[in-house]
Amino acid sequence: LGGSQLEARLNRTTVPYWFCDKKSDWELVWLNVDFLFPYIIQCWASIMKLKYDSQNHVYSPANEGIEVRVRNGTKHVRFIDPQLGLRGLSIEYDFIIDALVYAGYTKDKNVIAFPFDWRIGADAYYLKNGVFYYLKMTIEKAYANNNNTQIVTVGESMGNTMFNLFLNTYVHQKWKDKYIKSHISLSGVYAGAGQVLYSLLTPSGGVLPPVVNLNIIRELVRTFGSTTWLLPSAKFWKKFPFVRTKHRNYTAQDFGELFSGLGLHNVSKMWNNNKNLSTLHAPNITIYCWHGINVPTPNSFFYGSENLEIPPKVFYTNGDGRVPLRSLQVCQNWKNQQTKPVSMRALPGVTHMGILVEESVVMDIVAIATGGQPSYT
Repeated sequence: LGGSQLEARLNRTTVPYWFCDKKSDWELVWLNVDFLFPYIIQCWASIMKLKYDSQNHVYSPANEGIEVRVRNGTKHVRFIDPQLGLRGLSIEYDFIIDALVYAGYTKDKNVIAFPFDWRIGADAYYLKNGVFYYLKMTIEKAYANNNNTQIVTVGESMGNTMFNLFLNTYVHQKWKDKYIKSHISLSGVYAGAGQVLYSLLTPSGGVLPPVVNLNIIRELVRTFGSTTWLLPSAKFWKKFPFVRTKHRNYTAQDFGELFSGLGLHNVSKMWNNNKNLSTLHAPNITIYCWHGINVPTPNSFFYGSENLEIPPKVFYTNGDGRVPLRSLQVCQNWKNQQTKPVSMRALPGVTHMGILVEESVVMDIVAIATGGQPSYT
């Protein structure tokens, strides 16, 4: 979540505050930490905020005169924030791209990026000219432009969730057999994560700098369909209580009631339209499922009162710091659900994003891409 750079162009007649820009050419808005400082963050939030048409599954800018698009190309997936001083704190595919280039690959020819707008819910992926349409077209074009060579795909975090839904619901087996050689899943959020629920309920900053207004961040993520899609799956977690108060428990089946009780009716609508878009099913392709382990991971929360503004007592579980181990290991179940190989790998002490710079992971991606085997087999 949050892995693709977004840029915006403004042509507004009104702004929330006098110091906000009414007009601009295309400018980086995610991630650009310059926009997260006091006062200016109000302008930034007005650009990033979405409105939701639940009948037509459309997510669009909440305010007039705003266009937002994804920055495409391998150049724009190296770092979340490309500013020189912040690259080390927001690194993504930089090490992996460099290693593949060193092995003989060419950027944007046979190393191809597919960033997408991470804010929208999965229900919008199916729309005409939506995420799935462009993903299918990108893979087919890459195959044709490289002498009909099957594709090795790599995903991180929600990218895996999106890709598994695509493989299970948008394309048929003959298409997968033709175009996909294998998929390398890094830190896949297959059954959701309790920490996402926390971000919707209580002001929380995660890795954001302390100057950031966390109430603004919370109000913003409440407009993103992706946050509701990444909530823990009721089919998987069943009766596990993610939120407890003195008076009752809330399981994944109760999220709609929880949101409605808090007056978060738009969040409840997004959750209802996304909750059954399951990513628990085997994709029936060769898959390498790699993730961190033995990192304390927030997953359930006890609120001492009914006031969810007050930070709760956090209960931790095993995981990669963001996603619980049970969710990361959903791929394990696929061994009995598909005919294609499933290879599991747990990396002690490796965090959710840290897996992208783990040397053995980078080298094994190169090994698989060049027709070899990973080092752990």
